[in-house]
Amino acid sequence: MTLPLPESAMPAPPATPADPVESTVRVSTLELFFDLVFVFTVTQLTAAIAHELNPTGITRVVLMLALIWWMYSGYVWLTNTVPPTTPLRQALLMVGMAGFLVVALAIPHAFDGTGEAFGFGYLMLSGVHFAMFPASGGTRQAFVRIAPFNMSSTALIVVGGFLDTNAQLAAWAAAVVVQVITPYVAGNDGFRLSVPHFVERHGLVVIVALGESVIAIGVGAQGLALTPTLIATAASTLTVCFAIWWAYFGAEDDEHAVVAVLERMEPRARNLRALNIHGYVHYGLLLGMLLFAAGVKGAMAHPSDHLDTAHAGTLVGGLALFLASVVVIRRSFGITPNGYRIGAVLTLLATVPIGRFGSALAQIAAIAAILIVYGTLETRHRHRHPGPLDVHTGSVASVDPR
Repeated sequence: MTLPLPESAMPAPPATPADPVESTVRVSTLELFFDLVFVFTVTQLTAAIAHELNPTGITRVVLMLALIWWMYSGYVWLTNTVPPTTPLRQALLMVGMAGFLVVALAIPHAFDGTGEAFGFGYLMLSGVHFAMFPASGGTRQAFVRIAPFNMSSTALIVVGGFLDTNAQLAAWAAAVVVQVITPYVAGNDGFRLSVPHFVERHGLVVIVALGESVIAIGVGAQGLALTPTLIATAASTLTVCFAIWWAYFGAEDDEHAVVAVLERMEPRARNLRALNIHGYVHYGLLLGMLLFAAGVKGAMAHPSDHLDTAHAGTLVGGLALFLASVVVIRRSFGITPNGYRIGAVLTLLATVPIGRFGSALAQIAAIAAILIVYGTLETRHRHRHPGPLDVHTGSVASVDPR
């Protein structure tokens, strides 16, 4: 939804040397290829949670996803500044893909035998990132400031892979802490951001990661007879997946609103907003989809049976985390309405007893119905309460760049 921009968000005057205009770079097919390799790590993390759906297993996955998402985000910032347009850059990005592949392959036993491989793959990723960023010209000094932190976190990951489980957890948790504080300690100014490319890239990784929930339908149903109950469960789950897509992409003008707000912000504030929302909050989006997909696998395997508390809770917990993250994103950019989404989060939590004492099909059908109802109410609200037409975009929006 693109809504009327306040005066502070109206088009800025022509750029001056102190306010450079970032070039508009489109997402390349090589970057999409890179994202497919990255999403394999999401598949592996989903399988890890489904295999060990308990506090220990979830903690390990939360930690590994944080490490992996930090590095993926680093590559988004990298290719945003250094597009893979030369043979050398393309070759280096291919090495980075190989690093992600090694990390993904090591995930299932990262805490009981393949931690060294995880660390080696991460070292490959960090090395390519370090090698490519100096080509970014004006952002070289900014990268030099964060390089020592990146090397420190990578060293903790590599060393942790050789330690026993508890020490490994501590080392990798310390690496996450280093990564989280890096932008605030080293600063994030100096990085030039091509906003349309940056926003598009994050949207594309969400849609690719959403495919994991669809794949979970087939994986969970593998080897089962194609009964009406199984078909109904699959169809209901696909409806929920559609609702997830709608929550992030359904209001097509939301992306334009986000781009408009970011492009009108002062560079340092823009970078901080991009880091907080497309870095940290999008981590919540991915974790939510991952948890939901893990729940789907268990539900599809036993559609007529009661779900245990862990599977029933994971189904709605993942969706609630996803929707809550979307609300944070929309509120951050002043996009409304959000009350229906908040209502959906609260109502979804009430479906746990349906799965626990009813069946997997009953809970998923209830979830689908809830999301459809709230989505319909929000759509009607938009039609009844449109904002004034934005003469610059020709669309209706409500955004606040502050």
